[in-house]
Amino acid sequence: MASIARFTLPAASFPLGTVFDERPAATFELDRVVPSGDTAMPYFWVADDDLDAVLAALERIHELRAVTLLETVDGKGLFKAVWKPEYLGIMQAISESGVTVVSASGSHEGWLFELRDETGEGISGFQSYCTEHGIDVTLTRLSRLTDHGDGTETLTARQREAMLLAYERGYYGDSDRPDLESLAAELDISRQAYAARLRRGYRNLIETMLLADHD
Repeated sequence: MASIARFTLPAASFPLGTVFDERPAATFELDRVVPSGDTAMPYFWVADDDLDAVLAALERIHELRAVTLLETVDGKGLFKAVWKPEYLGIMQAISESGVTVVSASGSHEGWLFELRDETGEGISGFQSYCTEHGIDVTLTRLSRLTDHGDGTETLTARQREAMLLAYERGYYGDSDRPDLESLAAELDISRQAYAARLRRGYRNLIETMLLADHD
């Protein structure tokens, strides 16, 4: 039976995390496209106020064979990366275990990978590869696609906190809505980090409550 697993990874344990040393406010989000070539993560969006600096930082990552800034939209840049075949990190774990990347995102706080297993053996294979190769992943949630309940169990504590705060402050109302900066300040995080928590929370609820029943 198909299942979804969420794994976290320290920021520095994934090569793209070196960008946070120079651009600590940057956030990464996998672009939902079919993987191509020899990589499971060829396209990703980066939100930052200096995308040229992000590109320069990416070009210094030795695990990447090439990286290109394809376009910019509303302060975010779409990058295309080609990973070196000899890089045997989490990308290789994904490839060898046969799991599918549903989503991947990262900030200076760490990385979140959401993986789909269609065979019932992919997740365990992924974990085994990571353990054998010293990849510091932590399983935070594992569920079958049909186990959706009321949806609240799909949220992390931080996502739930962010979504409840937005609701309590009237962010979803029709008037006098607070901005994301003020909400983020209440949690002592950046606007980008707060927006990412909301976005991931919405995605988790949609996938759990809607997609599980959608043929």
